[in-house]
Amino acid sequence: MRAYTYQAEYFTKASELSEKKAERLLSRMSVCLYSELLRDAYSPHEILAIQLQIEDEQLQEWRQRVAQLRQQEQVWLSQGTPLTSPATVN
Repeated sequence: MRAYTYQAEYFTKASELSEKKAERLLSRMSVCLYSELLRDAYSPHEILAIQLQIEDEQLQEWRQRVAQLRQQEQVWLSQGTPLTSPATVN
C-alpha cells in the first residue's frame, strides 16, 4: 500500500473546482488509483487534490522533455545535420 500525499495548494484548488470540472478531472484518473484511494478512506476533495498534483507533475515532466528535444534540435541544426532524409519525407 502506497501512501499518497498532496500539497495544500492542490487541496485548495480541488475544493474550488466546479462539479463539472471535478467530474472531468476524475474521468482522467485511472480506475485502479481511484478505487485504491477510496479503499484507503481518502475524501473526495483529497482524491481530486492527488489527481491535480499527479497531472501537474506529469505536465512539468512533459515540458522538460520537450525543452530537451528542442535543445537537441537546435544543436543538430547548428551542426548542419538534416533532421530527416529526403527519402523519408512524403
